[in-house]
Amino acid sequence: MRSIAWAVSDVGRKRDHNEDSHLADEGLGLFAVADGMGGHQGGDRASGLAVEVLQREVANAVAKHGDIEAAASEVLRTDPLQPVWAREPTLPVALVVAPAELPAAPPPGLVRWGEGAEVSFEEDAPYDELGDMPTDPSLTLVPPAAATLLRAAARAAGRIIFDAAQSDPLLQGMGTTLTALLLHGDRAHVVHVGDSRAFLIREGVAIQLTEDHSWIAEQLRAGLISEDEARESKFRHIITRSVGFEREVSVDLVGVPIVAGDCFLLCSDGMSNHVTPEEIGRVVASTWYAKVPGLLVDLANDRGGDDNITVVLVYAANEADA
Repeated sequence: MRSIAWAVSDVGRKRDHNEDSHLADEGLGLFAVADGMGGHQGGDRASGLAVEVLQREVANAVAKHGDIEAAASEVLRTDPLQPVWAREPTLPVALVVAPAELPAAPPPGLVRWGEGAEVSFEEDAPYDELGDMPTDPSLTLVPPAAATLLRAAARAAGRIIFDAAQSDPLLQGMGTTLTALLLHGDRAHVVHVGDSRAFLIREGVAIQLTEDHSWIAEQLRAGLISEDEARESKFRHIITRSVGFEREVSVDLVGVPIVAGDCFLLCSDGMSNHVTPEEIGRVVASTWYAKVPGLLVDLANDRGGDDNITVVLVYAANEADA
């Protein structure tokens, strides 16, 4: 399998500069969207650092240790990662400006990984036996190698952004969302912090893989506000977790098997606040993949364009004939 990607980033209609950054490294199978915050100087610096460090950490680890499995084993021995636990798939809470619609069901084989439980690692335990399918919602397991490496790279980005902010008064308080995708073998792995989003598009249906770390999403999940109230809230842009605001960041991990014909879409909230998952699925199914990011950016701009807008579309394709 190989990956093919197309990306568009736009300042939008209301902002005077673009604080979004994105990554599309087809060779590594690594893709990301980051939406920075922290003032005129801090936002684009934070998001740029996030994707730069993410790419460098993954590329250097693979080059040094030979493959993703060996690189991940080294991470588990040397990096003070918080432990993780596997939990059952849930339906993310979608915040959209269009009329409410039922979210698509999680795809078969999807699993989410949370942080905060004890976990052990046996040096000789093969990753292909561990997998990322829980047998018990509270069972502690080691995530697959690609997810482990991606998680470590995201956390490294958080430390570097935080240290940069502490060393420059003009950058203090900067941070960024980060939603990244790593394709490895027959699985897709997502690391996520903030309210940028990752979608799986399968058979014309866009399935949201990530859960927003935002005040509004938390209120919705708790049943404290309605979807109508969420759409009209002036607090829509308040996020509860970001990369770089604190030195150590808790990240979400999502893993899902790849099926022939799958596409993955990463976007900042400048798009997802204006375009529903149903519309994403229709656009992907009805036009050339290369045109999709631009069409979605145009749609978000036509509906107000009140924020920077970034879209990365990734197609999991067959290997080219030798």
